[in-house]
Amino acid sequence: MPIYKRCSYCGKRIRTGTVCECVKRRYKEYDQSRDKKLKAFYSSSAWQSIRKQVIEHYNQLDIISYFEEKQIVYGETVHHIIPVKEDWSRRYDVDNLIYLTEQHHQQVHEAMRTGKSEAVKQYLYSLIERWKEEMK
Repeated sequence: MPIYKRCSYCGKRIRTGTVCECVKRRYKEYDQSRDKKLKAFYSSSAWQSIRKQVIEHYNQLDIISYFEEKQIVYGETVHHIIPVKEDWSRRYDVDNLIYLTEQHHQQVHEAMRTGKSEAVKQYLYSLIERWKEEMK
């Protein structure tokens, strides 16, 4: 007998291990509205190579957790400090990339949306400098 669960978006009863049609539809709509240039960039082999370099540079660690929380936590997302939409020329700049957990990544984006963009950028650059100093 199959086990069912409720879709967290529409509440429809669906089989465990499957994805609801509403989720598939939402993803398709998001994918169509996404900037084609950015989509091509993030799926390029050049980006994948730089991403791996950044992950190795930070030893797979989220440096906010490392310095601020004094915890060793593996990161999940490579973040552009100066967003690609703001400065396309810095998209492959390793000094503009930092490795974060998804939670810290969302916190950084939220802080940047609330008007603290320059302060957040300076804070992240200071963490990069601190990392360089301590990991010599």
